[in-house]
Amino acid sequence: MLKRELNIAIVSAAGLFPGGANLAAFWSNVVAGRSASRVAPPDRWLLPADEVYDRRGGPDRVISKNACFVEDFHFDAGLFAVDRATRDRLSRLDPMFHLLLEAGRQAWAGAKTGTLDRRRTGIIIGNIALPTDASSALADEILGAALDEACALQVGRLSMARAANGVSGSGSRTGGRTDPLNRYVAGLPAGILARVLDLGGPTLTLDAACASSLYAIKLACDELTSNRADAMLAGGLSRPDSLYTQMGFSQLKALSPSGRCAPFDAGADGLVVGEGCGMFVLKRVEDAVRDGDQIQGVIRGIGLSNDIGGNLMLPDSEGQLRAMRAAYEQAGWRPDDVNLIECHGTGTPTGDAVEVNSLAQLRGAGAKHRAVMGSVKSNVGHLLTGAGAAGLMKVLIAMREGVLPPTASFERSAKESVMAGAGLEVLREAREWERRGGALPRRAAISAFGFGGINAHVLVEAYEEGMEGGVKSVRVGGAKPQAEEEGDKGAKPRAAGVAIVGMSVRVGGWDSPDAFARRAILNEEQQPATRPAHWWGAERSAEFKGYFIDEAAVPIGRFAIPPAELGDMLPQQLLMLTAAADAMADAKMPARD
Repeated sequence: MLKRELNIAIVSAAGLFPGGANLAAFWSNVVAGRSASRVAPPDRWLLPADEVYDRRGGPDRVISKNACFVEDFHFDAGLFAVDRATRDRLSRLDPMFHLLLEAGRQAWAGAKTGTLDRRRTGIIIGNIALPTDASSALADEILGAALDEACALQVGRLSMARAANGVSGSGSRTGGRTDPLNRYVAGLPAGILARVLDLGGPTLTLDAACASSLYAIKLACDELTSNRADAMLAGGLSRPDSLYTQMGFSQLKALSPSGRCAPFDAGADGLVVGEGCGMFVLKRVEDAVRDGDQIQGVIRGIGLSNDIGGNLMLPDSEGQLRAMRAAYEQAGWRPDDVNLIECHGTGTPTGDAVEVNSLAQLRGAGAKHRAVMGSVKSNVGHLLTGAGAAGLMKVLIAMREGVLPPTASFERSAKESVMAGAGLEVLREAREWERRGGALPRRAAISAFGFGGINAHVLVEAYEEGMEGGVKSVRVGGAKPQAEEEGDKGAKPRAAGVAIVGMSVRVGGWDSPDAFARRAILNEEQQPATRPAHWWGAERSAEFKGYFIDEAAVPIGRFAIPPAELGDMLPQQLLMLTAAADAMADAKMPARD
């Protein structure tokens, strides 16, 4: 089997992060070891911070008033080459859209794009599927008015409630001020960025939790190495309703009560939530050299994996190691070739300890060269789906400036002996990034490990002349390239055929491929359309009928999920698991391989 070595250039980068509205401010905070954590500004949370704060926790309470916020940023729709109506519409969108549009615009402007075919340029971003400020306001306008009216009817004060709220019928309490486009919180931002930049290549959004940014980078590299695209915008975005995430992490007991994110420190007590956006323009190295781009770094290897063990809040070293080893295998590097490791490092004692153990196992006790490890989350907080983008941005600037940066709030290691044995250290002050004997270019690694064990590891190095030699084929498993076997170096590889070897389907009451085929193809097994059992408002219309799945159930023990977690899962998650397991069983695949 052939495995392709990566040779992808990062030719432009832009971002908006807490603590400063530009990358100069971002780097200034990183190199000085400053944290952007602060008490929530009065206008950012729906409820006053003092009203929802309770150090002991509890429902609808936060255990810290601190988070990291993007401030001093004002969106200017006039910077985009669109008509006036579109500019007005852009201005009415949620700040989440604005962060991506501005970071994307700056990144695109920093690359050489004059000769690019925009139909072969795409966008892939990580973006979290959580409520935003505007989507929450929209829900309040629609559902809040209906709830007011229902309550008023129950107590017999309908007219008084209408007068007090300034509405009539089931209309909005706020008069529908929020643009309805804001309901599309997940995929629309990437689509709008593609529209305003006039890009026609592959455009998609993914949510792989905290690993999303690096997953987006990986998929963008795939588009380039497969020659489906000539340039890609990729990165990560996170700007959900800040109070929503603050409450969520409070309930998970992952939030820092002190409001201080201190990765790998003995006094670390949890994460601090951040927000922001980082975007990168990627090209094949030879294309970047041809176009005259300023290459900021070269991606050499990417490894992805999912944990098999562990759980939502407890990562597993085995899964992390698989991702890291895959990246090093692709790059052809040794683990001690890197000088800087930008860790996931959230500041949660358990998660950080597992990550240190993973790195120690990867490097082994005989590591020849020391490496600095750290986490940008100590500066800007945890950007969730944008976390990997912040980490990659830090590494690229550090590489350019020749500086190994410190980790903010770090005083004393919680795993000092383990780190020392593996040649790892966390810096309290910046240090010059010296090249080893003038031989290897500066090399770095970036990790992003998401909830549930979604792992990504990216290897980058500084660009040096001659790296545009092209992508090489690396033999894996002893197989020879077809061209070598035939003695024809000019032979083109044949397209690989892909076989569908297992299937499963559940649509309405048809719960197997056979039942589905009898209904969809033979027009048999008729079933009456019914009203959904659990959809709010469906009872208002006699016409609202269809083929619904009112229950998703699995026997305890079928999946390696604790019963308590199984009971909390969404029905669509159970449905997905069941369908996937049935398809694997149909293919005679072992479920745990």
